[in-house]
Amino acid sequence: MKSVVMNIEIGEDAVCIDELRAMDCPDYRDYIEDKLLFVDHHDVLRATLGEYPIATSREQVDALIDHLQSVKARMPD
Repeated sequence: MKSVVMNIEIGEDAVCIDELRAMDCPDYRDYIEDKLLFVDHHDVLRATLGEYPIATSREQVDALIDHLQSVKARMPD
């Protein structure tokens, strides 16, 4: 399937790396829920910044989780 690419101008602020590193786990969980991802009224998982779609089904969320598990294995403790 050929992908359709969209150009999105965000113009919003994101958390800097130093601030992200300083977050404890409860604060990071809040960041994920409040500022990183949301599910819109069409049940589409979206990024808060730019509102671009990430997943539209449970199967796609499972694929995202699988990908994140592989990323996790490569991250430092």
